[in-house]
Amino acid sequence: MANSARLRLPPSSCRRLPVPTNFLPARAVAAGTCQWRRLPASPHCLRAADAARQLDYVESSSHAAAEEDEEDQPPRLRIAIVGFGNYGQFLARTFVAQGHTVLAHSRSDYSSAAASIGATFFPDPHDLCECHPDVVLLATSILSAEAVVLSLPVHRLRRDTLFVDVLSVKEFPKKLLLENLPDDFDIICTHPMFGPESARDGWAGLPFVFDRVRVGDSPARRARAQAFLDIFAREGCRMVEMP
Repeated sequence: MANSARLRLPPSSCRRLPVPTNFLPARAVAAGTCQWRRLPASPHCLRAADAARQLDYVESSSHAAAEEDEEDQPPRLRIAIVGFGNYGQFLARTFVAQGHTVLAHSRSDYSSAAASIGATFFPDPHDLCECHPDVVLLATSILSAEAVVLSLPVHRLRRDTLFVDVLSVKEFPKKLLLENLPDDFDIICTHPMFGPESARDGWAGLPFVFDRVRVGDSPARRARAQAFLDIFAREGCRMVEMP
C-alpha cells in the first residue's frame, strides 16, 4: 500500500526557484534582460598602470636619446703611432682625448710616457701590427723615415690599412709610401703646420695641410679616411686640401 501510494502536492505548493541572471538563455541576453554592471577600477590598479606607462615612456625616451648620442659621436679609430717622440706624444694626447685608441712604437722605450697619456706602447713592431690598427701614423724624423717604413712588418697588417705621415716635406714621404707599401693600402700625406709650442693653447685656427694620395672607393675606406681628418677638424684646424 505504501509502495503504490504517491505523494501528490497541490500545484500551489511547488514553486520554481528564480533562474540566476548569469544563466539566462541567450535570447534573454540578446533582448537586453541581462545587464552586467562594470565595477570601478581600483585606484591602486590605476596608479600601477600609470606608473607602467610612465616607465615605458622614460625607457623609450632614454633609448632614443642614447641612439641619437651614438649617431652624433664620431667613429673611434685604432691609431698606431710609429715614432713616439715629442711630436708623436703631442698628437697622441688629442687622439686619446677624443676617444680613439692609441698604440705606440718607437726605437726608444716610451712605455711610461705612453701609459701616462692613455696609450699602449709596443717595443716590437710585429706585436703592434698584429693589433690590426685602422691607421698607421708615421711620425718619425725625415732622416729615419725610409728605414722605419722598410722595417715594418706590413704583411701583418690588414690589406686595406690607412697609412698617414706628418712629415714636413711632402714629395719625399709620398714617393716613399707609394713605392714601399702594398697597392691595397690607403695613403694620406699631411702637414700639421703647428707643434707642441705653437699649439700649446689649442689647435683652433691653425692650418692642417693634407693630400688624399690614395683612398679606396668603398664607403668604409672613405669614411675611415674622413674620420681621421675629422680629428683635426674637430679641434678647429683650418683644413687645407692639396690638389
